[in-house]
Amino acid sequence: MQFIIKIGSKKLIFDSDLHGLKVNKKEFTSTEDGVLVFDKTLHEKSEEVVLQMSTNTSTLIPAMRILDLPFHNYFKEREVIESQNNISFYWKSSLLAAFYNQFSTDGIPFTDREPIIRKAVEFLLKNDTILPLKQEYLEKLNEPCKLLGFYQGIPIFDGNFGLPKLQSRLGIHIGIKDIMISTPLDKYESDVYELAEQIHKESGLVFSKKKNRVVFPKSEKILGLFTIKQIP
Repeated sequence: MQFIIKIGSKKLIFDSDLHGLKVNKKEFTSTEDGVLVFDKTLHEKSEEVVLQMSTNTSTLIPAMRILDLPFHNYFKEREVIESQNNISFYWKSSLLAAFYNQFSTDGIPFTDREPIIRKAVEFLLKNDTILPLKQEYLEKLNEPCKLLGFYQGIPIFDGNFGLPKLQSRLGIHIGIKDIMISTPLDKYESDVYELAEQIHKESGLVFSKKKNRVVFPKSEKILGLFTIKQIP
């Protein structure tokens, strides 16, 4: 599914099938090399950008920059940009956490995301000089995580409850459309990739590598490996 936000002659096209950003017939995603979409698209300019159906600033901010739309300089700060590869950034309070507390689409069905995304884009456009946010912790940190079981001793979580990606040093997270294996700590990155290779051999499914995490498509083959009773 898709929807479009028009700002004058410019278009933000949100697509539920995309896992990154597409501009000038080129697709950009964050991969194992750790280079972020923000940096990969530094010299891209266009009147139209297609991006994942999310308020995640890893693609929303680069898309707005490509279209030469206004947004606050806070979202250009290096620590804020790098938080996309360093989830431990959220172990402390931040303005970015405050933004997500208002506009996060994590765990929200794609059919319900459009109004949230529209409000987030409107907020960014309106507050490009003064950001009406205060330092906050992510509210989801207060929500309990939902443990579904274990696979080879690694906990499996329902990715729609709490923030297990931030609170578990190594975990498997079942989301709406994909399954992620991740760690907030660099020293466990090799364990993430090793576990992903094992699941690949068992299921035959291909995964995409990112910094400290891998993503599989949500599949009955993989879910069958986990032998969990309740599947989100």
